[in-house]
Amino acid sequence: MQRYDIVICGGGLVGASLALALAHLPLDICLLDPVACAPAACPDDRTFTIAQGSKRALETLGAWPRLSPGDVAPITEIEISDRSGGFGLTHILAKEQGVEALGFVVGNAALLAALYESLGATRVRLHRGRFAGLTHDGSEAQVMVADGDKSGSIVCRLLVGADGTHSAVRAACGIGVVTHDYGRSAIVSNCRVSRPRPHTAFERFTADGPIAALPIGGDRYTFVISRPDGGQWQALDDEGFLEHLTGRFGDRLGRLLSASPRLGFPLVRRHAREWVAPRCVLIGNAAHTLHPVAGQGFNLGLRDVAVLAERIAEACRAHRDFGDRAWLTGYARARQADVARTTRFTDGLVRLFAPRLPPLAAARGVALNVVDALPGLKRALAIRTMGLKTPLPRLFRGLAP
Repeated sequence: MQRYDIVICGGGLVGASLALALAHLPLDICLLDPVACAPAACPDDRTFTIAQGSKRALETLGAWPRLSPGDVAPITEIEISDRSGGFGLTHILAKEQGVEALGFVVGNAALLAALYESLGATRVRLHRGRFAGLTHDGSEAQVMVADGDKSGSIVCRLLVGADGTHSAVRAACGIGVVTHDYGRSAIVSNCRVSRPRPHTAFERFTADGPIAALPIGGDRYTFVISRPDGGQWQALDDEGFLEHLTGRFGDRLGRLLSASPRLGFPLVRRHAREWVAPRCVLIGNAAHTLHPVAGQGFNLGLRDVAVLAERIAEACRAHRDFGDRAWLTGYARARQADVARTTRFTDGLVRLFAPRLPPLAAARGVALNVVDALPGLKRALAIRTMGLKTPLPRLFRGLAP
């Protein structure tokens, strides 16, 4: 039976980031995932918006320098508009905020490969297998692992659930979730456009939901579309899909020329009722899943990583039991305010731009124009989207946990 100090269940972006953040500590770390040893074998067209603060954390972890220039598309301008109101418009510019970029668009596959390349230079053990159950006593957790027709178990002092929205670790701990269904689906597609605007991202609020367009290099943009009739849009052929999207998004980027195969998923907000259980803690989407309207999901999860790594490092220095539930509760308390603020921010955007009544649409247009005219309001919005709201954890200040 293998023994580790910490087992991280979930080898995606959040789990791999935590493994890197802990790698310098005198601990035996295991990263458990069904495909943990071969991330490149899982092609994924998704892209993520990396906030300025998150980029700094990834630089500290050593992953960001491993990305090639072609893997990263900087965002130097964000255009926010209310298409349902007809005239509301706000521009946020990197040069006005004194930063090189407001954020960066990076493909999931490229970022995951960079994280695993960095992990290759550490003592972190990559263990291929599927989480299959959990038992615990006062001092240890026993994790059951399945890999094909084989099964076994791993013993650890702390199990970290970083296994996503439908977390098996969360379920095994008996932790319930609070769920809010937005009654919409998200559709994601990478499209070529006839009139690209380099380094400019768009958030267009329509009568049926927001549409984000994120630059991914050249004439290609990732479109994230929120629709009440997402299933019908999924069923369209490429020509019909591009026609519908053009009608809702407008001609800000000229004509839409082609679309990649579309991904679709229901828009549901989930929050775990607890983040801590005996010998177990939840991070990332296992603890909280947000609406993608402002691209905050991974950035919020990376702040979980930074704070948890700090908490574990403090325990090591103080010779405390980092897997003790009371010690882990301090991590949960430290994260509550940030998660609550970010949830209110994303929910607020969705609710603000949801009503279709003409007077409300006109009021939203006025509000966007007011924000555009007031540097203080625009600065507050930029700080929120860049992930630079203080206090910042050590990783986000360029320091090891």
